[in-house]
Amino acid sequence: MPVLSSPVKTESSPRPFSPSNNPFLTKSPAPYSRPVSKRLIPRPDFDEVSAKVGLVSAKVGLASLPVQHERMCNRKGAKFTMILAGCSGTGKSTFLNTLFGVPLDEHKEETSSIFFDIMERKYELTEGNFDLQLTTVDVPGFGAKMDYQYSWMPIVKYIDHYFRRYMLQEEQPDRSKLEDNRVHVCLYFIQPSNTSLSALDLESMKEISKRVNLIPIVARSDTLNRDELMEFKNTINKTLAAFDIGVCKFISDQEVIDKIHSVSPYAVVGSNATFENSEGKLVRARKYHWGMVEIENPEHCDFLALREILISEHMLDLIQSTEAHYNAYRRLCLRDRLERAADNAFRQPPSLDDDEDGLASYFLYKKSSPWSTIMSQDDVDAEDAQLSNEVRKNLEEYVRKTELGIKEWRQSLVRKQAEFNEDLKSIHIRISELRNECHRLKNGCSKESDHDAGSPLLKNEYLGE
Repeated sequence: MPVLSSPVKTESSPRPFSPSNNPFLTKSPAPYSRPVSKRLIPRPDFDEVSAKVGLVSAKVGLASLPVQHERMCNRKGAKFTMILAGCSGTGKSTFLNTLFGVPLDEHKEETSSIFFDIMERKYELTEGNFDLQLTTVDVPGFGAKMDYQYSWMPIVKYIDHYFRRYMLQEEQPDRSKLEDNRVHVCLYFIQPSNTSLSALDLESMKEISKRVNLIPIVARSDTLNRDELMEFKNTINKTLAAFDIGVCKFISDQEVIDKIHSVSPYAVVGSNATFENSEGKLVRARKYHWGMVEIENPEHCDFLALREILISEHMLDLIQSTEAHYNAYRRLCLRDRLERAADNAFRQPPSLDDDEDGLASYFLYKKSSPWSTIMSQDDVDAEDAQLSNEVRKNLEEYVRKTELGIKEWRQSLVRKQAEFNEDLKSIHIRISELRNECHRLKNGCSKESDHDAGSPLLKNEYLGE
């Protein structure tokens, strides 16, 4: 409560709380005058008011709201879910241990997931008085199959499933046991290379960025030198812009977006080992024969900048952006549900009497559009069937083109073989002709030699006669 001090009584100074000098009281309008809107009346300055009324302190506790919010967060804790996507061997588990500074494999809790291609792990982390329930999602064997065209499907299904599940929980009468497992961010690990992104990386990031905040990461960046790394990061940014793939596009704060885009994609190196650097300090690093790569050195990698985004400075921005994206998703789902209900009503118009109450109308609405249809197994099976048909059509088209190419190749081989046979035949005929000519010339030369040997002139010249 603000403390009031007794004002000094003088003849010239009016009473501080008199109706004529009280700034909190306004004169009543005239009987037939138009009432003045409160928005048009200028509000007095709070410091001037406190000085006039003689208040010792004009603070009422508004400045303590951040402290109250901090205490509330400490009591409730927080939930944070991240997806670690990328091919095997990119150091996802090592990065996770490096991010939180402890080997999380010792504290993990294996949970069963409804998707057989998803590995879900839950951790209970505590720092100070704050508890964090961390959920990490990994996709073992991502991109390792022969046909990796749809390797991103388990991730997309996982994100959509928990969005639908949370929406259905909100629609229940009892929401005291509301469980939130929505995904807040996806870290996509890219193999270090001097070339452009692969088709799998492009398609996966394009589909994931539509549903959750996406942060691309260049894994094992110490395998590239500084020039190669900068060139590869520029190539990634140009490719993402060309294919309209947004990085954390659900965050509304422009300052945070500019901060993320100034470093993205993040070049990260992971290590759980500690070594002594040139200054004599123990640091986490990777040691080579030519030197060390310090994990928390901004000149060596972008690990500190990424940790600020994920944990120390902008975790709340990621959580709130997921909430905003969920509201858009919920609005689209409800609109789709109402459109389906309207279509069912036009196909089978319900007969509503004039004296029917609202409960019966609500029952008809629930009958025409049940809430469980959005999460029915038929929708999932239809989606799988559509995807299977698309894959089958693509496979049939590929087989048809391959068979056509093989057929054309065989025909070209037959034509070439026929040409070669004609050439061999002509060469064989030419050889036969040359052979006959040789025989003819040989026989002709032998006959001429015999005729010359039987001549008396040559005989006399040989005998010297």
